[in-house]
Amino acid sequence: MDRKQWEDNIEGSFISAEAYGALSDEEKDDAYSDMLSFGTAGIRGKLGLGPNRLNRYNVEKVALGLAHALEGKAKPLVVIGYDTRHFSREFAETMTSVLVHNDVAVRLSEQYISTPELSFHVREHGAEFGVMITASHNPPEYNGIKVYGSDGAQLIDDPAAELSRKINAIEDIFNIDSTAFDEALESGRAKYIDAEMEERYRKKITSFIPEIPESDLEVVFSSLHGTSVPIVPEMLDTLGFGNYTLVQDQCRPDGDFPTVKSPNPESVEAFEEARKLGTETEADVLIATDPDADRIGLQVLHEGNYVHLNGNQLGILLLDHRLKMHEGSTPVIIKSIVTSDLGRKIAEDNGGKMIEVLTGFKYIGEQIRLLEDDESQQFILGYEESYGYLLEPFVRDKDAIQIVPYIISMASELKNDGKTLVDALESIYEKYGRRMEVLFSHTFEGSSGKKKIDEIMTQFRNDSPDEMEGRKVVMTEDFESQERTYSDGTSEAIDLPKANVIKIHFEDGWIALRPSGTEPKIKLYVSLDSDDIEAESKSINEMIFED
Repeated sequence: MDRKQWEDNIEGSFISAEAYGALSDEEKDDAYSDMLSFGTAGIRGKLGLGPNRLNRYNVEKVALGLAHALEGKAKPLVVIGYDTRHFSREFAETMTSVLVHNDVAVRLSEQYISTPELSFHVREHGAEFGVMITASHNPPEYNGIKVYGSDGAQLIDDPAAELSRKINAIEDIFNIDSTAFDEALESGRAKYIDAEMEERYRKKITSFIPEIPESDLEVVFSSLHGTSVPIVPEMLDTLGFGNYTLVQDQCRPDGDFPTVKSPNPESVEAFEEARKLGTETEADVLIATDPDADRIGLQVLHEGNYVHLNGNQLGILLLDHRLKMHEGSTPVIIKSIVTSDLGRKIAEDNGGKMIEVLTGFKYIGEQIRLLEDDESQQFILGYEESYGYLLEPFVRDKDAIQIVPYIISMASELKNDGKTLVDALESIYEKYGRRMEVLFSHTFEGSSGKKKIDEIMTQFRNDSPDEMEGRKVVMTEDFESQERTYSDGTSEAIDLPKANVIKIHFEDGWIALRPSGTEPKIKLYVSLDSDDIEAESKSINEMIFED
């Protein structure tokens, strides 16, 4: 399919000729250099014209692929949600039109909703698939499509590969038949999700949250222009907690995310407006969620300054509290391979079981499903260092909306004791030991960037170091070859699916390299017992990326 054919069909693509014409030659070349494909979180890409961009034609292609995957099913149903990004609603309606034309019933959110709500609705409706139109915390020029299975978890490798094959087999993407959206609604084959179903999700959360103790705790909350408002403040009101202030400018849905460089609660910079408001209101805790409300970030007022907790730190705070609250069957915790090992020590010292999975919350969802029929074990927490957490499995993806009232309850209890969440974290370190983590993320745009990332990974696979920064390497794990190699030359198989990840272990820590499955990025994870983690991790980063 050549560029001219795409350019001849620009009128129906949702992409304006003016915007396309303003692109550089390099940007246009990149738009035709590849096809969008499934990564760790579905399909994600920049908005634009071309096979390597997200537009109406590629959305219709995915919708038709879904319809083909449902052939032979009796009365198939797909649930569709969308966030506050540019074209999210239009893409959701486009998906609906194609699916209905192919005899697939659709339940669609009438307004924007969060990703965890979509996961919940898939399960409650008994749907075969769920679709969430979102690019999570990416910059405003991105959008994406997440696909969920009937259990409400994102598709794991084999089903995703099968769906990908059906999507890629579609060649004539400019002539995909569809039913007009209004007609799809009028026919009853597409219906909006009713308000009672949306209220059911809120009740599920409020039913398990510990009572929020009365205290003078003050909270500032930001949705970073996304989907967690109005649901979060309404839920806090229901729970009787009124000591919160919204960052008003950031709690208005806006796909441009005008008040932040990137709507990512991992970023300290994303909290700038919240810190200003927090200083004015003397807030104890600042909370932000990303645009589709699956990730959550936190800053805590401690000794006069706001401390930004990283994803591992919030994870072990939740883990420690969940274990203390748990009674009965063996508690099960699930984390990713690039999440701090401190969680394992905490879990096992408290009679819990830790399961490790590849990066991607879909693997956590898979393990929850495998636990469902085992009454001797109970899932209590799934988490990743990338600020994604799940407490209760009525949702099968990251759920920041669950975490907001839970962490407020924890902070309120501590406030009444004259302590902060940072104090609680220090107590955990004193009991179980301290492990420090630093994350570096490097972006390499375009086809040349992809080549650069591949070269870095190949170099480490072919010439793994014996030591780094004076630390002896004791083990190397290559999750692509599924092999674990020890310093004495012995090796064994890794019992996990293939993944483009390399993890190098020292006696007192590890580093890992992982290219993103949805963005032109490669991440370096550093987890060490170190007196100067910033300097040591910076040196390791420079050794890998600046040589």
